[in-house]
Amino acid sequence: MGMETLSASPNLIPYATMTLQKGLQIATDEPTLQIMRTLSRRVIAVRQEHDFFRVWCDRADLLYYADRFTTGGADLWPNDPSAKILGRSHVSVNTPAVYVDIPAALQAVDPIENMLALKDTDEARDAAAALERVYSAWKMEDNNPLKFHKAATVKGLYGRTAARVFWDPDDDDPNSDGHPSVEIVEQPRNLYLGYKTDTYEELEWAAYRMLYEPNALIEAFGVDVSPYKDEDSGYTLPLVEVRDFFDIPPRQWLTSGDARVEVWDYWYRQPVWSTGRNPKFKRMDTYNVVLAGNVIVRGPIKYDEYKGSLPYVPLFNTFVPGLPTGRADLMDVEPLIREKMEIITNGSQMIHNGTSGDAWQLVGPDAPMRVPAGLKPKRGEMVGPGPGNRIETITPFIAEFQLEQFLGRIDRELATVSGLNDLLLGLAPAQVLSSSKAINALIANYESRLSMRLRLLYAWRIEVWELALKIWVAKSKTVATIVSQGGGRLEVIDPSLSPRDDMETATRAINLVNAKLWSQRRAMGIVGVDDPETEQDMIREESTDATLWPERVQVMAQLMQALQALGLNAPQGVQDQAQGQLSSGQQDLHKALGMQTPDNSTSSQLPGDQGMTPPTPGMDQSGAPTPFAQGPAAAPGAPIGPGKPGGPGLMQQTISGGKIAPGKTFIKTQASLGRR
Repeated sequence: MGMETLSASPNLIPYATMTLQKGLQIATDEPTLQIMRTLSRRVIAVRQEHDFFRVWCDRADLLYYADRFTTGGADLWPNDPSAKILGRSHVSVNTPAVYVDIPAALQAVDPIENMLALKDTDEARDAAAALERVYSAWKMEDNNPLKFHKAATVKGLYGRTAARVFWDPDDDDPNSDGHPSVEIVEQPRNLYLGYKTDTYEELEWAAYRMLYEPNALIEAFGVDVSPYKDEDSGYTLPLVEVRDFFDIPPRQWLTSGDARVEVWDYWYRQPVWSTGRNPKFKRMDTYNVVLAGNVIVRGPIKYDEYKGSLPYVPLFNTFVPGLPTGRADLMDVEPLIREKMEIITNGSQMIHNGTSGDAWQLVGPDAPMRVPAGLKPKRGEMVGPGPGNRIETITPFIAEFQLEQFLGRIDRELATVSGLNDLLLGLAPAQVLSSSKAINALIANYESRLSMRLRLLYAWRIEVWELALKIWVAKSKTVATIVSQGGGRLEVIDPSLSPRDDMETATRAINLVNAKLWSQRRAMGIVGVDDPETEQDMIREESTDATLWPERVQVMAQLMQALQALGLNAPQGVQDQAQGQLSSGQQDLHKALGMQTPDNSTSSQLPGDQGMTPPTPGMDQSGAPTPFAQGPAAAPGAPIGPGKPGGPGLMQQTISGGKIAPGKTFIKTQASLGRR
């Protein structure tokens, strides 16, 4: 946090950035000084570790994206002597980004998420289902999949990142009350984090450092910036001033050159004690203050919705015991990439020397000390070396090295360090791509390498949602009611990375549901259905359509008849559903059999032009269509045969496993056939 000189103006006046340390020397307001001293002390406490992290971030940037271009293209190591010596070969192997992008893409696959009820009651389960619908809608509204992928990429590149959870009021949408939003910290080098204990699990404070151009600072916070001459360093600093509304600012920031103002977004906690003779600790409150150079431009503001938590949720790429950081994907890959570039560069130089052509020399007793230019041999030309002289070739020396074997050793070590096999790199041979077992074995091998990263990533995802839900409960009565009724706890399950795993998961879910070990809702959640309750409603709606599922409609009707015959009354909801199925089935069956009213819109409507449908024996002549032709009904008690009393018609069916058993349906007629 020392003096950071940026550039000078055309009149050679030196300008510098207004930093927190310089602000401490210039500020005069005591409350401001107290907050600035606390922040400065905390930043200094973590500076050693953070400086090391900033150095690595600079190296990772140069590996992930080249900032220099040579005649051969983007160059990851342009400062090497081979890139500057004329006539030397220089090869840049630009593959480091692959070791970040592929693991990030595999980790960013949407996992299986379910909302589990906190209590074993119907009300809690309904509340968990409602909260799951809220969670699914929130993910789509906040573009959560894209942010999830960004987080996986940033943590893989730098080793760590964080999510900032805040309340978005949705000012652009008048119909919305707002919702919590998540922002991924794309520059973790600017985020300073302080932990409660040396276990590095819970945050005590957080500060994000930004550099503002004076004009942007005026726009963001309504302050004014004027040049300030620092006598100690001789530099001109941008001095931030808070002015009254009626004062006319001098607008002298235009003379501050390229100087910047260091702005700190500082979050901290303060204890709250009860009043009385024996005060006791009650809770921790969350505060935020924004410092710009030498003044406070916003706050301190208390945020009750955080309830003592901080808005930042850190995410680490891997677990490093005893350190508040994670190992980046490129940290152990960089030396091998550098060695590979050196070996390929040296090998290409040897090939260039061997193929550039032979050298020539003029020998003989009368050979001159300086060879005339015309004696240099050229292809297709005759050269006269002179009497007593001759031209001889000098074959260049070519050393024999096992270059391919050496590069193969480096590639093997790269695969050992990163875990990326040929299949994931797109280099698998045809015999591997044609074998599903080989593909699944290679993917499963890499999944075990990602297990720690995935567990850290999913735990962070749950923690982000819990913080967002805490804010939502404080801002929305509807969400607060759902949580008070039992709410739910987010459960995240690893996704499947291959189609074969998807089929195995679906088959397993089907078997467990059929064995009555799982509910249908749980099985739907496992196979990736976002809203099982809505899916069940759609299944019920389709099951009442006799043209789609005639067996389901018939089974429901038969079960209702069986219950009524036993004198058991089904619940009203089941009766209504059965009646709906029966009426829907009759209508669909009429349409399927062509019994709907004829459409004569394209023919003549005169009475004499209308055709008549021939009567069907047994059909009701009043015009009401029946699904099947009926025979003459027997009167109650009328005999249907010798010694056989009459009675209502009877259809016997056997229902097994929720379906009508084939070959076990019997129909008994009721009409008397008479005697011949």
